[in-house]
Formats: sequence, C-alpha cells, structure tokens
Amino acid sequence: MRTTRLAAAAAALAAVLAVGGCVILPPPLPGEITLPPTTPLPVPSPTTQPQQGEALPVEPDEPITDADETGADTGELYAGSRGETVDGYLPDAAFDMVLEPTRGTAAVQPGIALPVHDGGDELLPAEANGTSRNLLLSTVGRLELSTSEGDFTCTGTVINSDSGLIVATAAHCIFDDETRDWYDRILFAPGYERGDTPYGVWEAERWWVPEQYLEANTRWLDGADDDGWMGFDFGFIRFAPQGGRTLEQVVGGQGISFTAETNGVVIAGYPGNDPFDSEVLRHCAEDRLSYGAGGDANYGADCVMGDGASGSGWVSNVDLATGAGHITAVYSNGGDTGAYGPPLGVTAWNGLQSLD
Repeated sequence: MRTTRLAAAAAALAAVLAVGGCVILPPPLPGEITLPPTTPLPVPSPTTQPQQGEALPVEPDEPITDADETGADTGELYAGSRGETVDGYLPDAAFDMVLEPTRGTAAVQPGIALPVHDGGDELLPAEANGTSRNLLLSTVGRLELSTSEGDFTCTGTVINSDSGLIVATAAHCIFDDETRDWYDRILFAPGYERGDTPYGVWEAERWWVPEQYLEANTRWLDGADDDGWMGFDFGFIRFAPQGGRTLEQVVGGQGISFTAETNGVVIAGYPGNDPFDSEVLRHCAEDRLSYGAGGDANYGADCVMGDGASGSGWVSNVDLATGAGHITAVYSNGGDTGAYGPPLGVTAWNGLQSLD
C-alpha cells in the first residue's frame, strides 16, 4: 500500500492503525523477478493528508446479519462481534459458500495449528518453497505491480477455482491510488524466495475489485474522513495459463470461505517494512482475532508485517501437515501496531464468479 494511505489512516484512526502495503523495487529482468537481498527498498514519498469530511458507509451486495445463518461452519461470524462497527461501517455479508483446498483437508476448529507469533519469522524454514507440497508454501507468491511511477510488490495466494487461474489479494494491489487507475502490469511468482521463482512468473490477464471499494476509496482520496474502503479491500486476479497448464495445476489451490467466519489464522506474505526485505515468505499466527478496531470493518491480529504483505491470505482452519485451510480475509493494512483485513462474503463471491 502506498505511503499516502499510511498518512491518512494515522490521522483518521488517531494512530490506531499504521498502514502497510507495497514497496518500490527496481524493474525485474525479463521472465523473472530478481532483487539482491541487500538492496535498500525505497518507499514513495507521502503526499498531503486528506481533510475531514463526511463518511458514507458502503453496502455489501446483500444485507449483513448478526446471526450465523450459513450452513457451512468455518468459525465465528465476524469473530464473534456485530458486523456493523461503532462508526457505522459495514463488512461484506456472510454467504453460504466454501471452496475447499485442492489437496489435504482444512481442520475446522478454534485456535491455530502453528504457535502464536507476531514477529514475521520465515514460514516453515525447514521446507523448500519450490519442492514442498504444503499449500501454505506453494500457493503463496509475490506480486509485482508496474506503473509509470515505478514498481511495487504485494502478496497473493492461488485459490481453488473453476478456471484454476485465480489469485486472491487486496484491492489496493490491483488499483493504483496515485494514478487512480489499474496497474499497467501485474506479475506473480508463487514460491518466490530471494530471486528464485521455482514455479515460474505468471502474467495477469484480468482482475476484479469491488465497486464498494472504488466508491469509498475515491471519497477517501478526495479528502473525506471515510474508511469504508477498509471493509472491501479485497480482489481477485486471473492469470494467463502457461504451456497449457493453470496455476492450480502447478502449485495447488488454497481453500477459501465466503461465510465471513473465522477461527485463528496464519498470515503468510512478503513484508518489506524494516527489518524485512520482501524476499522471503514470512508469517504471523493468531489464535483468536479481534474485529472492528478503530471503528473499521476489519479483523485484527497481532502482527508486525507491513509493506509488501498487503494481499496476504488470512488462512483459517490450517492443517499443518498439508497447509490446507480456508482463506477468510486478506491483509489490507497494518504494520507495527497490528494487521487488519476485511472478512470475505457475498460481494467477494460475486466478484470471483464474474472473473472465473
């Protein structure tokens, strides 16, 4: 996420959130993404802060409910809280749909399989990303986003889908705040580690973000004190096949839940905030999420991962042996004070259907 979003979130939430996101990188070599680990990672300069204005909550595709009405059980609805926040912001609405992981079985239960951890240590360092069958390692990759202003990174996760070509990420990793337009080019390297791209580099052909995000984000960029975008900062990217094969055929597909429910989560991504360098897959693990911090429609977790971790899947119900689980949210904003991500529901499901 761009530094402009950092400044405004700090003003709007009185330093409750320190917003993270994408980090600038030099252009990649053709066909691969490379960056020496010791190369400094500059960040775009901040612009002027937005002024106070009227917040106008955006609505999901269907009305939210505070009662768990979905048949699928993937955890607690809105982490056991009311959906509408104290500031009147709304999350996505629960929808009775779960796409299971392509291998292994999600372990639906409270808590999380990994030890609770907020420090961003390397994820499963004993296993090599390029040869592991663990879905936590094979399906997560680094996104490189290109514009006339420079190149930036985020994180994405391959999900189980009809086409086998879909990656879940954050909306702000698809739509560029500086140009108020789509990124010119998006590349994805699953299993990326220090310049190594074991599963190749894939190029985006289509993408989707919620209209709710674009509407609220436009008001926010125009200076309104409006955090409605935070509840809809999710999106999907469809990547072109390679050699007649899909992403899912090559790396597998993580499960994804649209029930707006969660247990504990593993957040896996490529942070670039100090002391990280966006070169290694790192993680946080939270056994019980909060919801509604700062009045925003986001889950909250203790996690210091920031720049570059945007778009990381919040994987609930993880079976550690296979890495199988359910993505229930994606990393939207955060940093030293914690990580925040919007629940996925019917709006996200409708968007996936339009792209898949």
